[in-house]
Amino acid sequence: MRQGARKRLAKLLDDAERGGDFSTRIEMPSHALRIEIDGVGELPLPVRAPVARKLITQARQARFGRGEQTLTDTGVRDTWEITPDRIALGGPDWHRTLSDVLDGIRTALGLPPTTVLRAEPHALLVYGKGQFFLPHQDSEKADLMVGTLVVSLPSHHTGGELVVEHAGRSVTHRASRERLTFTAFYADCRHEVRPVTSGYRIALTMNLLAERMRPTDGTSGGPVADLAHCLTEHFAQPAEQRYSYGRPDATPPNRLVYLLDHEYTQRGLGWDRLKGADATRAALLRQAAGQADCEAVLALAEVKETWDAVPPYDRYDYYGDVEHFDDCEDDECEGQCLLDPDGEPGAERRRSGDFSDYELNDLVDDETTLGWWTRPDGTGGEQITLPVSYAEVCATTDNKDLTPYQSEYEGYMGNYGNTLDRWYRRAAVVLWPRQRSFAARAEAGSEEALRELQGHLETGEVEQARTLARSLAPIWKHQGSGPAASGLFASALPVAVGLGEADTATMLLAPFGVETLGERHAPALAAAAARYGRTWAHEAVGSWFGPADTYPGADRAAWIESLPGLCAALRTSAGDGDAVATPLVEGAWRTTGEQLTGLLGTSREQERRASMERLGTTLAHILRAAGPGSADTITTALRGLPDTALECLLPALRTAARRPAAVRDGTPAARAFQSLADHCETRLTADAARPVRVADDWSLTPAGTCRSRCDLCLDLDAFLTSRTRRLMEWPLAKDRRRHIHSRIDLAGLPVSHTTRRQGRPYTLVLAKTNAVFSRERATRARAETDLAWLREKWPRPRL
Repeated sequence: MRQGARKRLAKLLDDAERGGDFSTRIEMPSHALRIEIDGVGELPLPVRAPVARKLITQARQARFGRGEQTLTDTGVRDTWEITPDRIALGGPDWHRTLSDVLDGIRTALGLPPTTVLRAEPHALLVYGKGQFFLPHQDSEKADLMVGTLVVSLPSHHTGGELVVEHAGRSVTHRASRERLTFTAFYADCRHEVRPVTSGYRIALTMNLLAERMRPTDGTSGGPVADLAHCLTEHFAQPAEQRYSYGRPDATPPNRLVYLLDHEYTQRGLGWDRLKGADATRAALLRQAAGQADCEAVLALAEVKETWDAVPPYDRYDYYGDVEHFDDCEDDECEGQCLLDPDGEPGAERRRSGDFSDYELNDLVDDETTLGWWTRPDGTGGEQITLPVSYAEVCATTDNKDLTPYQSEYEGYMGNYGNTLDRWYRRAAVVLWPRQRSFAARAEAGSEEALRELQGHLETGEVEQARTLARSLAPIWKHQGSGPAASGLFASALPVAVGLGEADTATMLLAPFGVETLGERHAPALAAAAARYGRTWAHEAVGSWFGPADTYPGADRAAWIESLPGLCAALRTSAGDGDAVATPLVEGAWRTTGEQLTGLLGTSREQERRASMERLGTTLAHILRAAGPGSADTITTALRGLPDTALECLLPALRTAARRPAAVRDGTPAARAFQSLADHCETRLTADAARPVRVADDWSLTPAGTCRSRCDLCLDLDAFLTSRTRRLMEWPLAKDRRRHIHSRIDLAGLPVSHTTRRQGRPYTLVLAKTNAVFSRERATRARAETDLAWLREKWPRPRL
């Protein structure tokens, strides 16, 4: 669909009859409601000040939600609340009045006529003088919740206006002094209660729940035929490139993503619970999809835009929003230091906050990712990860006309900067041609697509399944790792086995990370290895570990902890589970061994020991999972490492000793741990037999030469290795002093280094500290303790 056609579709939907507004207000006589509060009794309406003060004695400080937290902060929300269990609503006309109000709200908000609204009490709020609630969004507290109803009780007060905004528009609602004021708005609308300036504002808040009572008749006015024509053109024309640069036209797009105006949760997203104009536009698109032979689903999208932007004129600095500091700690620094709040020299600070008053110039880039969608039949839904291209997205309301949930501004940096990143959460109608349905869903990592393949296999349509599976090769990309991808991997495994094609099976399984694998997958993994052979299994496992230089990430340690259980399940499953278990152990050891080798070169003992101890726990899990061959290989490699490796081996032995049932006699793990225990005992015994450092021996291990092999490092090592020299006064320029500072700190040496700021150049004073002796005493005491523990927990077997 060319940009002109995409604009046509958005314009057609904009011209369609709007289904209502985002907020509405209705007044009713006060005698329609009889309200009683525990501890107060029936409230006379209008509510006078003495009654309001009595309500406050029965109330608590109101709370509010922020993410997963429930907080109390009077700087954000300052009001009193009474919970719904202490509120009783009634009166001879109340239910009829509320029903009439809800019917009016449904019409005003543009909800379908087949929808029945229900109001559920949430809290009674009392605002006194100066109290307020800052701009916020209400959370959807139930699957059926679409909005909030505020019933303002009549009272004599000023201020306390309820301000509701959405898509760049704002409406201010004031409560009546004599009548009930019903104000309704969609839950995703930002709103605030301005400070009360006199008297008391009393309001009953209620959750608006939308219930579908009967199906629609499928009729709806609007330009359905024109929309269907736009869809047909979109899926027939080559996809438009944002920046073509003379490149040939691309293939037609796989989908159309039409962004809706309101925000929804997974629980609240449904064709029957769309809000305002969203409901009208989605219904038109759904009918147009039927005419164009397309499928339509609802989805949740994460949108990021990057704008070229500048602050308002009165806050703009040509060099960006920076801070200057004169109080540099280096006395030799000339001029001012330019620092950001984290102390990074020469860097501009990156700031988060509200940048609604910044001037937006050009849109630099945008990204849209679908994270969840419903099934084609409109029921249920599933988690997905699908970035969509520029040529696949359109909207009637631009993102910049909505309120972002997060913004970050990057100030001017010389050759880049003055950019404003804005993030939005939007719902979307996603459409694709029915004949491309399988590929469109599969590209998102959809379990539904895999279930379709499995269905073909179960009905004997193997060739059909193979043809569809092969079509995934260009689009079956990285599917993630860890528990989030576990279900998708479980669906892919039986399909990979059933296809009977090794290359296609590899393609289906390769995009997952090794952290996805768990005991639940063991039977299918063993079956796959048996069907395709050990060479295939070894290559498949290698693909799950990723390239050799890939950083394992934080999830790897948690996965390795589960590795013994996974390997045990593999070896007891029908098929050839050992063909998968062995390369899994080898891959885990390869990564761990590389980390261990890197840590051996770390001179800072405290830093190294903490990392070594964590790695020892990981090593214990790998040895417990290892078979005979792998266990021997790992043990041989570990026994050949320098003595520093004991900082890892001893924690591994302690981890194993805490779970003796997991290291049974005669198992490969038991033999490996005993071999390592004997090795550690031999090394520690030799260390304990070494002579104690004499009182006048101040020699230290050399720091070693730097990469440039400068003369400074040679002189430093001569001082360090000297038995008698404790002090060294060294006239050096600033850069040379810094070099020596870094060499001493990097090696973690017991040497103090200070600068005597007299003369030119200043003098660097190095002094060996008493830690030369105390460290050695601590090391010897630790070795003796470790040796005693080893002899108790891992005694050498009697010959």
